[in-house]
Amino acid sequence: MTNQLGILSGSTDGWQEGVGLPGEEDHERASRDLALGSLREELSLITNAENLVVLAGSGASLGIGDQTGLSKPPSMWSLWAEVQELESFKTVKSQLNVDAVNNGNFEHVLSDAQTRQAITPDDTDLKTFINEAESIVLANCSFIRESSDLETHELFLRKVARRSTRLQRTQIFTTNYDLAFETAARRARFNVIDGFGYGGQDFDGSSFDLDYVRRRPHEPLALEPSVFHLLKLHGSVDWDSNDGIVQKIYGGGRPTNPVLIYPSSAKYQLSYQQPYFEFMSRFQIALRQPDVGLIIVGFGFNDEHLSAPIEAAIRSNVGLRAVLVSPGLRQEASRSKTISWFEHLIHKGDRRLTMLEGTFDDVVKYLPDVPLHEDRDVHADRVSSRN
Repeated sequence: MTNQLGILSGSTDGWQEGVGLPGEEDHERASRDLALGSLREELSLITNAENLVVLAGSGASLGIGDQTGLSKPPSMWSLWAEVQELESFKTVKSQLNVDAVNNGNFEHVLSDAQTRQAITPDDTDLKTFINEAESIVLANCSFIRESSDLETHELFLRKVARRSTRLQRTQIFTTNYDLAFETAARRARFNVIDGFGYGGQDFDGSSFDLDYVRRRPHEPLALEPSVFHLLKLHGSVDWDSNDGIVQKIYGGGRPTNPVLIYPSSAKYQLSYQQPYFEFMSRFQIALRQPDVGLIIVGFGFNDEHLSAPIEAAIRSNVGLRAVLVSPGLRQEASRSKTISWFEHLIHKGDRRLTMLEGTFDDVVKYLPDVPLHEDRDVHADRVSSRN
């Protein structure tokens, strides 16, 4: 848990610290306990909503460790550091926007290069740089290994995706390309509906309308409890495009034609192409449901195509409850306008909204406890244990 855990909700009198501080007074401890109690109550209401929606940004992956120490999630700064070393970058550097280069903004640099390439399609130097920069993104985001520590992701799934089958399946939307949720689901024995139905290779958006059921002799069909939807808004490192058909690659192979929305200003336009359009449509529909709980974690609201539908839902859907989780939420100089607006609404008395200044690990800790396993899960845990 972070040392600067902060909580703001309609039930608190301004920001409250979520951890004890040395020498705190009794009234400070009482305020902290009240804030934590309010947070737990709100998270319980959100996770028990008829429709549970999660939006996981890059912050949900940044804390992933690796037992070997050889593989770790990239940050925008680490990607930029590699890009600067490319010979192709040094070749085209003089053509690119000076401010973007000097500020070390990888997204702006790549956007600028793509714009110039569109104007001068015969510029092979720009084309080479763009291809090599995008290859760096793909390589660095393919960091999930068997040695990756995904215990927090597994616990998160147990807390948000193992809900009553009387409720709608949890929908996890993520901007991340990595395979953290898929790998955690396999380890925790969850079934994932990710758009690749009918054999699990070709993308088919209608597969989100299918489900998993359990059939036993002389018993009625029953929905499987450990199932969730995973919708990767910006693509995935294991997706390949073959003659316009998006396919999933199995066995750890690398795609020839990656299906990714790279970090650039083209994200908004590309989000209206398939398969991204299918995900965006379902994201907007999910936010309009009459009883929806929304967990936004590790997302900085820097993507307009995702920020806009969230803002619209907050304005119009009185049945929506949301918690925003990210470090640095109180850093007004660097946060987005949407986050500032989110806080403004809470100060104005909007009790649907809660802010938690913390990490993915923090919110997982405070989510409601895992429901009791069914007998088959207990048995599976027992026989798989080496202790």
